[in-house]
Amino acid sequence: MAVTPLIDQHRELEARFTQIEPDHVVVNHYGDPVEEHRAVAEGCGLIDRYYRTKVKVAGADALTFLNGQVTNDVRRLEVGHGVYAVAADAKGHCLGDPFIYRFPDSLLVDLEPAATEATLASWRAHVVADDVTFEELTGEMRTLSLVGPRAFEAVQAAAEGEVAPLEPLRFAGVAIAGQPVVVARSDFPGLEAYDLFLWTQALIPVWRRLLELPEGVRPRPFGDAALTTLMAERGRPRYGRDLTERNLPQEAGIEAIAVSYDKGCYLGQEVICRIHSQGHVNRRLTGLVVAEGEGRPAAGDKLIHEGKEAGWITQVVDSPTLGRPLALAYVRRNLAEPGSRLRARNRKGKEWRMEVVGLPVTP
Repeated sequence: MAVTPLIDQHRELEARFTQIEPDHVVVNHYGDPVEEHRAVAEGCGLIDRYYRTKVKVAGADALTFLNGQVTNDVRRLEVGHGVYAVAADAKGHCLGDPFIYRFPDSLLVDLEPAATEATLASWRAHVVADDVTFEELTGEMRTLSLVGPRAFEAVQAAAEGEVAPLEPLRFAGVAIAGQPVVVARSDFPGLEAYDLFLWTQALIPVWRRLLELPEGVRPRPFGDAALTTLMAERGRPRYGRDLTERNLPQEAGIEAIAVSYDKGCYLGQEVICRIHSQGHVNRRLTGLVVAEGEGRPAAGDKLIHEGKEAGWITQVVDSPTLGRPLALAYVRRNLAEPGSRLRARNRKGKEWRMEVVGLPVTP
């Protein structure tokens, strides 16, 4: 079981812990996940995402090789720039959804731990005579994330020296608490986010520096519960929950930001491009709300429309914005429009009335 090096700092803040896939202990919340959600949505929050996988991809063929394994255009990346992409299999299914950043002599891949094994196994299996190496840095390099409309103010206040504004998927090196830190902008839909990549020994001093900032720019610590609701309300799929090896990028609604259609060949391209040019997917990741007073279904429950199966639920959260349960689910394309009414049904036959809502959700 993996535990954050900041475990003592979280305990000082009376954190409650939970487990995420495959075997990582993370902060669930610090007492009030709803208030944490609102603090992030309205200002700035700080979350420890030590568990994010980091892989350094290097070698003379690194750019060309990785470009042939993911859906977005890596080969044209300039130093200091990044992309969000899907690591696909031969049938176009999602093995992972990495962020990929270009450094002068290598590429840094950042992805969810639930996606690591399948993604790296696929990449290594496709190395033939390529000059490319994969070095896992997860135990050495960690992630802290600042999220919210005032997140960059916290970056500027904590950094030593001036920090120029970053466009989405750009990164820069800064110093915080005397420690080297890479700041990468990795927004959620409609919400700024900055990932701080730093060596393990820098975690405690950087964490302390951020929480010692003046009140006006000091971020509020938040946990996985608020992260989950923030992502769900914005329709941002999370690998291992809403995005798995069962899904195509178009089904998950990430095609516009994760897929390039003019980059050339890559693994899974034939299927993904054929859907784009000639057809459509049969289901889409969609938000649904539960009828008031009916409780809540669970991940894995089926969706039913006029007696026929119409999809399945990937997760259910208590939405702070809506004040009631919000589900993310894969729903048949013709039913995935706001206002469509379905029923969720569990294995015991219990049912809940559901209605499709647009994402991101609004009050």
